[in-house]
Amino acid sequence: MTNLGINAIITLVSHIIFIWISFNILQVVDWKKIYNKTNPKMLQLLVAFISIALGYTVSSFFMSIFSLSQNIVLLFK
Repeated sequence: MTNLGINAIITLVSHIIFIWISFNILQVVDWKKIYNKTNPKMLQLLVAFISIALGYTVSSFFMSIFSLSQNIVLLFK
């Protein structure tokens, strides 16, 4: 049961870190060239949603690789 809790905490922290990294990376992009609307709040919301989707996807990829590498070790026991 504790292993499940530790795995959940690691997954949650991984998701938050990768969402934060992707948000910081997306802040560098000049979105005003792409999005010509005058409402900056909608643009900030768009960047937040894109960073959540990107961060979650990258985090899930790395957590999947981590899980698969643990299972491969079991193959050779």
